[in-house]
Amino acid sequence: MILIIILLFCIYLIFEKKILCYFSKNNNLIENFIGNKKIDIVIARCNEDLLWLNEEPYNQFKYIVYNKGKDENFNKNNVIKIINLPNVGRCDHTYIYHIIANYYNLADITVFFPGSIDIEYKKKYSTFILNNIKVYDNAIFINQNDSLTDIIHLFKDFYLNNWSASHYKNKLNEDKLLHSKYRPFINWKNMFFNNKECKLYTLGGVFSVNKDDILSSPLDLYIKILNELNTHSNPEAGHFVERSWCYLFNGLKNTKVIKYKD
Repeated sequence: MILIIILLFCIYLIFEKKILCYFSKNNNLIENFIGNKKIDIVIARCNEDLLWLNEEPYNQFKYIVYNKGKDENFNKNNVIKIINLPNVGRCDHTYIYHIIANYYNLADITVFFPGSIDIEYKKKYSTFILNNIKVYDNAIFINQNDSLTDIIHLFKDFYLNNWSASHYKNKLNEDKLLHSKYRPFINWKNMFFNNKECKLYTLGGVFSVNKDDILSSPLDLYIKILNELNTHSNPEAGHFVERSWCYLFNGLKNTKVIKYKD
């Protein structure tokens, strides 16, 4: 009787374009769907407790956690899979790794979150993304570019001599910044993206992407970029990748791009 009630409720949610429930034999929710679109939500974790998974709206979804480092003491509510990785490349490495590992089996929408969602602005962005995925039935990318020009004009001279994580938990296993072979940013962009143009960027590692935009770049390009991230815990190249998502996803033509509003 209880199972019938749950299934009827899920059918109601389908028509409301909310989360569709898929159950395993033991009646545990095992996948995220909005309408008929599958959603994977990837968390790049390095020492964070992930207690925010218990909060609204995060407790409505299921998660894949990529765990970096030896610390496995974290909240596992709603976590359906844990994948251990070496502590390299920060969240940018994790996101690229997930794309490569699932390139031929990607969800319709992939959401990328760092474990540090408890930082205020990241929580605002992530909540905004989850709520608007339901509204638009599509991936949401928050554009932080207020200008009408290609982002290369904003970041062409960008580089870092030193950098430290903003979340205190991430600092526990942090090495000194490793400079990229290709710097400043314009050299990175020319190395991997040649004459591509794009007016979109988002910082903070909080975004989602439509599968078709991920597949608009070949697998070997993702592998080349991963190789710039996979040898050090604190690579400058990660900050270049963070500013390159729009180039990598070829303008995010299939993803809903919107400005953040409080």
